[in-house]
Amino acid sequence: MTVLKWLSVFVFPAAILLVTACSGGLVLPTPKGYSQLCERYVNADSQVLIKSWGYPGRTFDAKDGKQVFVYVETRDEYTLNPLAHSALIEYPPRMDPRKALPEAQAKNVYGQPVDSMDYCMTYFEVGKDDKIQQVYWKGDCRSQEALDARVFEDKVNTQKTGANESK
Repeated sequence: MTVLKWLSVFVFPAAILLVTACSGGLVLPTPKGYSQLCERYVNADSQVLIKSWGYPGRTFDAKDGKQVFVYVETRDEYTLNPLAHSALIEYPPRMDPRKALPEAQAKNVYGQPVDSMDYCMTYFEVGKDDKIQQVYWKGDCRSQEALDARVFEDKVNTQKTGANESK
């Protein structure tokens, strides 16, 4: 009886976890996934971003009449929120090309993972036409990677056009 109890407590959950991980069902958040997430909003109307992410923590005017939306995600309520201290906001963010991972970049998304930061700061550049043109991010930014490129593209196109996803 103790052998069966031991098997049910340790071996079966371990086997299920192993099978799930090997089949690709277990996907951990990565910086590449965060860049893919941000890329979904490039060329989309800024209202699509606001509907999805909420209002930005801060906005300001940039060069050439662009507007910048700044979002910050902190790890917990004890983490210093950089939006509360304007000296911590740098735009465009200084990125060290030696530390930027190629897989964390996308066509119009530039990111630099910094695991030691307790927050993720994301800057969305919004053009005069109210479309998101470029995204910068820096910090401990992670999201799940798109497993299937077609599903990822369908979601992007649906959000950009505002089409009903239930079709």
